[in-house]
Amino acid sequence: MLKQLLDRAWSGGTSPHDSEIYALIHKELSSGGMDAGLWTKAIAVSDGNNEKAKSRYIEMRANALRKARKQVQDFAKQTQREQRAIERQNAEQERLRQELNSLKQREASIDSKLWREFTSPDAKKRKRKKQLRNTVVFIALSLAIYFLSTDEGLAILAITFAFFFWILSLATYGKYELENELKSIRSRIVGLGGNA
Repeated sequence: MLKQLLDRAWSGGTSPHDSEIYALIHKELSSGGMDAGLWTKAIAVSDGNNEKAKSRYIEMRANALRKARKQVQDFAKQTQREQRAIERQNAEQERLRQELNSLKQREASIDSKLWREFTSPDAKKRKRKKQLRNTVVFIALSLAIYFLSTDEGLAILAITFAFFFWILSLATYGKYELENELKSIRSRIVGLGGNA
């Protein structure tokens, strides 16, 4: 009883998957196409007894086929893991490519907006006109306040407020933010391996 239990544990048990293995071994025994090395070893460990040798051959051949099946299964699992890793890598590369394309589109959009609104000759001309108009308004308003006001302290205070509004009107709003965003986008593009 103990010998049978040990033999079953040593031989890998009687898994339903083993039916294919035993069918193959039966075919080998029936056709005489046995593994010569294993058959010789089976005879040697069975003291030449053919029936015992047959039983030993079946055990050893089943173990060899189980081992080969496990190697094939392990190889298949490893191949699947590698395939999944390749698929993840490809998905990540696609995501990065899409991000790069999106960043390049945003870069082109910001470049275009900076040109249109701040650096083109027309934008510079519009800015000069606006600055000139605001300067003329400031001077006219300051003179009017100074000459029409009866309280000199109040006039200076009003002119000071007008001066700050005039300074603010000369500022270029939005350009600094766009340039910072463009710098950040170009840095990310370089980080992704694109040309900024």
